[in-house]
Amino acid sequence: MNTDDFLSLSENIKKNIHEVRTTTKTCDLLEPLNSNSFERIVYLFQSIARSMVDIGNGIIIESDFRTPLNTADVFISLAEHSVISPSIVPGLKKAAMAMPRIQNFEDAELLEIITNSIEDLNHCLNAFTKHFRTKESEV
Repeated sequence: MNTDDFLSLSENIKKNIHEVRTTTKTCDLLEPLNSNSFERIVYLFQSIARSMVDIGNGIIIESDFRTPLNTADVFISLAEHSVISPSIVPGLKKAAMAMPRIQNFEDAELLEIITNSIEDLNHCLNAFTKHFRTKESEV
């Protein structure tokens, strides 16, 4: 992925992160009347988490880092090479591990995962932005 493609994608991800943050803070998503908003937040969360995994995998391949064992391991590999901070890895791993099992969670448990992971996903996006800008300046 080149820097321009990443920056274009990152703008969309930023909007989605902002929507998740705002909606989770201003709306009781567990109320039956807000079920459509809850479903949208779950969809955005999955989209954000999947994008972070995909971008992370791209960085790993381009940089010839070790191959991750699973989606959660993508973030461990990136932290090993200082692309992201190790402090955000637990939240990122939780988001990545929740994705394939999203339908198995109770709504309250899923909402907790989303609210606890969204800041780490935002920090990850910021780290990726820094990575791509640094890569661009080296060219």
